[in-house]
Amino acid sequence: MKKYKKNDEYENYMVSALALERHYGGGSKRLTAHEIEKTAIQATERRLYALPILMQRIEDNKEELEELESCGTDALRGHSMSLVRLIRPGMRLDPDEVHEAQLAELRARLAADEREVKKLQAVLWDITEDPYYPAIDMKYIKGATDAEIAKKLCCDPSTVGRNRARLLKRMAIRLYGSPLL
Repeated sequence: MKKYKKNDEYENYMVSALALERHYGGGSKRLTAHEIEKTAIQATERRLYALPILMQRIEDNKEELEELESCGTDALRGHSMSLVRLIRPGMRLDPDEVHEAQLAELRARLAADEREVKKLQAVLWDITEDPYYPAIDMKYIKGATDAEIAKKLCCDPSTVGRNRARLLKRMAIRLYGSPLL
């Protein structure tokens, strides 16, 4: 009988700026500090765009977890597609083991998503006092354009872009570390 890790044993590792450099560096080419900074800022933007989707996914996963926990092995019929990820050729698991594996996989996925949302919310909280914070919130969370943001903030769209870039750099430093300084 195979044992699965408990929820708290799964770890969500944040990517460092150096790891980004290695990943996007294209072999032996050494990236400049500016290129590392640009990569970290782009990664920060991708994470911000994903935030609303992750929050909805967390709610969906909580509902699915509740269903799996309450229905026991009877829930396996309704979640048979997720079995493909868990069972490999030659594996022989009884329904209780499959159910346990599904719960463990779902809890791990939920924990990783919750950690990511918590981390992004902490980074966003750090910049809420900035007068251009709405440029981040409206762009990445609400999907507004620079023109709409500029109108709301009573400024020029180029001012919005410049201040959003400043805030993104600050957030990227918080998320990826000091090599960006």
